[in-house]
Amino acid sequence: MEALLSQAEQLPGLVAASRSPAVRSWDPATVSRALGWARAFRHLHRHLRDAGPGLREAAERSLRRRGLHGGLGQLGRSPSLLSFALLENRALPSPARGRLLRILLLPSGGGEEELLLPLSARRKAAAQLLPACEGPADRAQAQLLLSRLREEEEGSGLAFLDRLPCGPALYKAVASALLEPGGESEAQAVLLPWLLRRGGGARLEAFCRLLPAARLASLCARHPGLLGPYFGLLAAWGGRLAHDPLLGEWRSTHPEVTWSELRERIRLLSQEPEPLASAIREHIRKLKGQDGDFEAPGLSVWTDLLIDLERPDVEKPGRDHSQFVTETWSERDLSSP
Repeated sequence: MEALLSQAEQLPGLVAASRSPAVRSWDPATVSRALGWARAFRHLHRHLRDAGPGLREAAERSLRRRGLHGGLGQLGRSPSLLSFALLENRALPSPARGRLLRILLLPSGGGEEELLLPLSARRKAAAQLLPACEGPADRAQAQLLLSRLREEEEGSGLAFLDRLPCGPALYKAVASALLEPGGESEAQAVLLPWLLRRGGGARLEAFCRLLPAARLASLCARHPGLLGPYFGLLAAWGGRLAHDPLLGEWRSTHPEVTWSELRERIRLLSQEPEPLASAIREHIRKLKGQDGDFEAPGLSVWTDLLIDLERPDVEKPGRDHSQFVTETWSERDLSSP
């Protein structure tokens, strides 16, 4: 046992190093080894905790002599001490931090192995997950977010999302999670309600402005509940455009809304498989009728959008994804956010 306890002498130095600028030289493998040592110390703690009183007392005295003034308790908190030290150390490089987040949020062993990773550390890791995973890590980002939502108690997922910094990183994570295979339950129970909740029009608009039009079209094909609010937003944008007869183009007093952007978004929606494509055209026809049902161009933005969609160079919808579009639209669905 003395040999095992002698290894525990390394814990204070390991925690101190994880709090210092020395972590600038750490790579992902170093993070894995450090957390491996922490879990080994935790295993040792459990072994000694379950031993007889005489052995526990002897271990406590030995640990305190070796610099672990917290005794067995400090040994048992090894994963927490190390995890929090690394999470709070801004000197830790991004690749190493990414490995840390994955270990904390997606433990590979499951079962007992997962219990050795502190819940408080996993929650702190989830708050850092979004800005740490960018670019090509979209799928990993989505999987981490879904994993964290599954860890929440039923009904508390919305509160968890509300605690995260709201901005581009979170919106990208939500969009990726909505398209992730196997994430349908979380999408319906948490992600879509959070995105579309009453009074959240500003959130939906920020989400839609951030994402590429093609990704939004894919999201609408996958989740019909998003289509109505998104189209309502497009209808509101279209209402801000006015035709300039001298220039022969649609212009807006709102610089963030342009004819070319609106046309591109509508085109991409209309290129999705049936029944979404036909539904888009039908609702543009309804808006055209409400606008006066003009046939001549330049009088209604909806007339001009229909003319644009009926041009021969506009791609027609391809394969059938009707299994993703099972809901019908109602007038309530199409109301502006």
